[in-house]
Amino acid sequence: MAIKIISDVHGEYAALTEQLEPDDTAVFLGDYVNLIDFQTLEGILTEVYSREEVLRALGILNQGKKEDRDEARRQIREVVGSDMEKAARVGQLVVASYRELFACIPCRAYMIYGNTDTPQMVRELAYGNVEVIETGVAEIEGQSFGFISGSPHGPWTVGLPGEMDVEEYDKRVRSLGPVDVLCTHYPPAIPELTWDLLANRDETGSVALLEYVNEHSPSHHYFGHVHHPRESTGVRGATCLVNAGFFREHRTAVVHPFECGF
Repeated sequence: MAIKIISDVHGEYAALTEQLEPDDTAVFLGDYVNLIDFQTLEGILTEVYSREEVLRALGILNQGKKEDRDEARRQIREVVGSDMEKAARVGQLVVASYRELFACIPCRAYMIYGNTDTPQMVRELAYGNVEVIETGVAEIEGQSFGFISGSPHGPWTVGLPGEMDVEEYDKRVRSLGPVDVLCTHYPPAIPELTWDLLANRDETGSVALLEYVNEHSPSHHYFGHVHHPRESTGVRGATCLVNAGFFREHRTAVVHPFECGF
């Protein structure tokens, strides 16, 4: 029996049954459906749209300047959001993918959503042994685990369902109160943890999360979102900071408590 932390599954559901035992407790940190794999272009979007359409949308995102994000988002919607029939098909595939996810979880699980997730679908399709937490606290084996879903808008966001205004995200962080273990999808604003080496960009992270860690000193802060960080772990005061990793790639759960080597 173990507490296992998993983030950024992105469609790699079969590996969950290999990593999780029925008597485990799983903590899921968001981004479950594989909309698009930026390296291979595999995913739901390329099942519905042509490879050329997807490449064009990604090119707009990657080439746009930060100050031109709104225009980039508009152009992306024109490329992959103007065909209502195709958009409906994407929705059907997302629902089917979530159903597959929940069928592959063999144990008690606590779940938040990430920026690529559709919160309403996650809440409606979860069943049985899975508890979805927007923002709140659960006791797991005598420890208080704090959960914060979603992510704030940043320089690379394109209006995905799990994203929100920075003010709203910060409000969620401030509402939590002290916990033993903090679980989020988004990382704290520490450059070594937020820089993605493969994407060659800074995801910036949340200042509010960093302030939370400084004030409340949870033993651990687990998060995901950055698939190939410069550093996957760190220490902030008495807190062990852990990127639970890109599960689609490494297919390995992090076992709590992770040893940071204070």
